[in-house]
Amino acid sequence: MFSSVVGHSKTLQTVKELLKKGLFPQSCLFVGPEGVGKKTVAVETLTALSGSPLLVKILGEEKPPTVDEVREASTWLFTKPTSGKAKGVVIDNADEMRGEAANALLKTLEEPPEYGYLILVAKNEQGVLPTLRSRCKVFRFGRLSSSTVEFVLKRLGVNPDPKTLKLANGSVGLALKMAQKNTAKLVEAFARAVRSKDKGQAVVELGELFSSVSREEALLFLDGLENLLYNQEAFFRWEPVINKAREHLKFYGKPQSVAEWMLLELFV
Repeated sequence: MFSSVVGHSKTLQTVKELLKKGLFPQSCLFVGPEGVGKKTVAVETLTALSGSPLLVKILGEEKPPTVDEVREASTWLFTKPTSGKAKGVVIDNADEMRGEAANALLKTLEEPPEYGYLILVAKNEQGVLPTLRSRCKVFRFGRLSSSTVEFVLKRLGVNPDPKTLKLANGSVGLALKMAQKNTAKLVEAFARAVRSKDKGQAVVELGELFSSVSREEALLFLDGLENLLYNQEAFFRWEPVINKAREHLKFYGKPQSVAEWMLLELFV
């Protein structure tokens, strides 16, 4: 069990002990940075409880689950399994779930069937609605070391450069995506542009670079930039700009326009 998971020894030990004693909580929240293995641990935990991966349903992997998806999963959970000891639902991106979907989940979290388990997975603990969070036992996952991330990636056949490892900041998931999208190139270009003395030319050149960048690549660029500045003095000046840029991108702002706006905001 958990043979595919690297790191998180204390959290995994707690989970294993609860499973061994038959005391694992029916409603819980796995929270921590993106791409460190939270969902993997959740799925393996529920598979161990149920005895079969067919008795584990996963919601919200691509985007937060809708109210219809939550209701369908709840109905499935309340249907007693014909085989196996239990059933479980993993809800990814729980910190982005709002409104009707969250309300539809409340009753199931409060009173799951005796054989039913729910694990919410989130990056931001405070982003999970208090009505959901208060009904869950919280398990916290930290960042992995750069050496651990490198080890996992090499096991997957990927040989990341040191710059990508730094930008990923302890996240295997981010490191994989950043290596594929060459995020380091975008971050370096933006850093050069901010320091440029010819502001007009810097905006033009950066705009040209970002003109062919997808929204996914731009979001990875923001993650990398944020991780690079984390714990540095400049972070407090850059963080509001990065957060606002992320919101612009989520609401269909063009990566080129967002990058140019950021540059104008951050010129020194």
